[in-house]
Amino acid sequence: MKIGLAQVDGKWPNLALAKLAAWHREHGDEVSIFDPLFGPYDRVFASKVFRETPDNPYLPWDVRIGGTGYDPFIELGGGTEEARPDWSLWPWWKKDMGFSTRGCVRRCGFCIVPVKEGRIRIVAEFGDLSTGRSDLILLDNNLTAAPIEHFRAVCRDATKAGVRIVFSQGLDARLLTDEHAAILRRTKTEKTIRMAFDHVRDEEAVRGAVKTMQAAGWPASRLMFFVLIGFDSTPEEDMYRVEVVRSLGADPFVMKYNRHDAYQTRFARWVNNVVAFNAMTWAEWQKSFKSRLPDTESTPNPVAT
Repeated sequence: MKIGLAQVDGKWPNLALAKLAAWHREHGDEVSIFDPLFGPYDRVFASKVFRETPDNPYLPWDVRIGGTGYDPFIELGGGTEEARPDWSLWPWWKKDMGFSTRGCVRRCGFCIVPVKEGRIRIVAEFGDLSTGRSDLILLDNNLTAAPIEHFRAVCRDATKAGVRIVFSQGLDARLLTDEHAAILRRTKTEKTIRMAFDHVRDEEAVRGAVKTMQAAGWPASRLMFFVLIGFDSTPEEDMYRVEVVRSLGADPFVMKYNRHDAYQTRFARWVNNVVAFNAMTWAEWQKSFKSRLPDTESTPNPVAT
């Protein structure tokens, strides 16, 4: 069969489509990125992450859809989920990527993971995810909540193989222990470790996580905290959390709950623009937002060296 794979959105390769590519090639099918000029296809699969992303208007009527942007409960099925991804359709991509666990112990109101994936469970070991590339991006939603034996094994096996681990979704500051920190200190990881500061009630855990990492030899300057705004916090609480992170010597990175809200956009662009954040106050930034500084922001890049 001739298979077309349509990635509707996302800057990184789509993991589900990469697994579909591997499965269909293993079964003798011809697989390529969907292009209506090179059809017809016997079967087309489309995946997208965000609901607001418009569909490709050239997708056929019988396209098979998946991904959170369509329906978070659609599963690959047929053994495809266990397939080792085939990245050859994205020749510019030089990393490995995947989940060693699914689910989460939290039930955060802003997150679909508990509804979509349920409680945390182990789904793969390092050897199931690596194809020998230099970096492995772990997409686990809360790897810190997994049994410590699993956390240790993934870190140990990656380091033995000379593979750098990237914790793209961050670690849970509320669950971070001395043992986690010690393991991370021995592990080949990305330069910056990410955690989250979603609510002011987590302040004690955030402060404790920074102390724990520092005690293990990890400088606060190599820690970043995602700061969610616009969900159940006030602007005053947003500012407070950002300043707490800064006072600890770590870097805050604001995540907008509503990507179209004007305040959230301005605040995120101030905090996430390192130059602006360190050069001017929030009040000064608001006055000069449109006229003095470029309307850009830096973003955490988990695949950068």
